[in-house]
Amino acid sequence: MLASGTGFAPIKAIVEHMQNKGIKREVVLYWGGRRPKDLYMHELAQQWAQSIPGFSYVPVISEATADDNWLGRTGFVHHAVMQDLPDLSAYDVYACGAPAMVESARKDFVHGCQLADEAYYADAFTSEADLA
Repeated sequence: MLASGTGFAPIKAIVEHMQNKGIKREVVLYWGGRRPKDLYMHELAQQWAQSIPGFSYVPVISEATADDNWLGRTGFVHHAVMQDLPDLSAYDVYACGAPAMVESARKDFVHGCQLADEAYYADAFTSEADLA
């Protein structure tokens, strides 16, 4: 699962559905934001990683400042996926967020990480932060 900014909301709904239906599937959630404050439910995602078997969470920040004291991953969120999972041929990807991220991830995953195009599911939308 791949989310940028408020693209976390549809991902959250999918995870909650999985929990409610007892779906047991390995999930790696990469959630990216410009600044740490953009990961507005960071603690919930961390809780999932601790309480849901087979669930991992990787937060990624693209524009951290010194004031943020961010010690985690940096850069574009989909690049973090590519670094960690260079062969996506056995994966399905669910991406939600800004159109630029969703489109770049599809292109890079399909052409650079062997993801089957039909294994890429996406919901792209523009938020007020993206328009600013």
